[in-house]
Amino acid sequence: MGKITCFLLPVLILASSFPITLAANNDGWFGKAIELLRKGNSLMQVAEVGKLEEAIEVYQLGVDSLPTQCDKSMEKKHVQIIISLHTQYGQALQYKGNLEGAIEAFRTACICQREWSDGGQNEALNQLASSAYSSLGMAYQTAASSATDVELQREQLQLSVRAYGHATKLDPLSWANFANLAVILADVGHDENGNKVPSLEMYEEGILAYQKAIDILTGANASEKDGSNSIPTDPPENIQEVVAELQYRIGLCLVPFLFTQGNDEETGDDKQCTLTIDSNPITRSCFELSAFQFHKACQHDQRHQGAQNALVLVTADASFGMSTDTDKVKLLFEDYASNFEESLVDELGYNAFHRMRAGFDRALAQQNEPTGKIFTKVVDAGCGTGLAGVEFRNISQTLIGVDLSPSIIEQAKIKRPGLYNSFQTGDIKLLLQGYAQEQISLFVAADTFIYFNDLSDLFASYRLELKMAAMLSSHLRMCHRKARRG
Repeated sequence: MGKITCFLLPVLILASSFPITLAANNDGWFGKAIELLRKGNSLMQVAEVGKLEEAIEVYQLGVDSLPTQCDKSMEKKHVQIIISLHTQYGQALQYKGNLEGAIEAFRTACICQREWSDGGQNEALNQLASSAYSSLGMAYQTAASSATDVELQREQLQLSVRAYGHATKLDPLSWANFANLAVILADVGHDENGNKVPSLEMYEEGILAYQKAIDILTGANASEKDGSNSIPTDPPENIQEVVAELQYRIGLCLVPFLFTQGNDEETGDDKQCTLTIDSNPITRSCFELSAFQFHKACQHDQRHQGAQNALVLVTADASFGMSTDTDKVKLLFEDYASNFEESLVDELGYNAFHRMRAGFDRALAQQNEPTGKIFTKVVDAGCGTGLAGVEFRNISQTLIGVDLSPSIIEQAKIKRPGLYNSFQTGDIKLLLQGYAQEQISLFVAADTFIYFNDLSDLFASYRLELKMAAMLSSHLRMCHRKARRG
């Protein structure tokens, strides 16, 4: 997995935030500071073409012209210009690579807000101060990523959390501040060099912060009374893609042991997690809930490669070390049996069985076969609770359900009594050999092949042991080409 980055606000965070249209006047330092802020911002717009040093010098002149302290006797516009200049100065310094100087500038801006604040609701000023705290949080995060000492890294992360915490209080509609707070609390994975990304590994707290960011972007908790005040601060242009990324990261937080090198792979087998879904706390297997989140991410952005690959990892045998181990797959579904259909259909909206039957009918039509053709003996491999069996029952003279899990077969009997003529429990590869002298006319597999790391043995059993008249209908999840090569 690649390095997970911040949810960045625009580089010039404050260029449009301060009421720059105010005309400069003879109010001593104030008029001069406005002009220098305006000039510095203009230079930062072309910083990549050699104006960065000049912008820093202009901001430095502006900072030098400011009062040394912010006191409660100041007008709000005076405090705004002080916070803006220090924050923009810090942005320019960080852009140059002077992280220590940037942190000092951001801290000065934050201190000014605290010294002046009367606890009132000054929306414009609070947003400026929130941006200063957000910049401070990002700077501490950058310091943490470059720290070689574990204790120092953790200290920088904790300082970052404090800064983002202040930012979220000052501007509770800033989705990016909550998202960045979550990254510090619970980032998962490794960077391009194979190093673990820095985080405090506080996954429950990280999930709450990610959910808050999603709620802000989607208006999940907004009421009619909120009116325009519920509009997110600096909403992204691609909201659906950002929400998908946030949903994906929640999924990672539920099963971090799958994405952390060196952890015991057995850690999460029986682990339970609680996740709030539609205002209701739901406790399930961490694998189930993470699959739910990855599926939601794919719904918001069908091109999200990470969510597609992660969904396969948590629902297929890949989660057990990329090797087909029937005992572990059986154990997974034994634990999953009672909630299998509710989670798959009601929560995840799974409907592959409908699509598989429709595709099968189209394939028959292309071969000039009637869609109502009756098949003498049909084997539903990985039958589960009978979702695919229902679709193929009307063309099956004899329908046989096969599954590794005895518990899930019992659920099929309870939910759909009489659907199958018989059941068999065990490894489908071995069971196929038992049908070598019998006629199987149709072999159904709905999302079953994903539990085989290597399909060659299964297809060898199918091709060599069954008669040539048999037909195969299967459904597979699509994944990115890189995942298929992996």
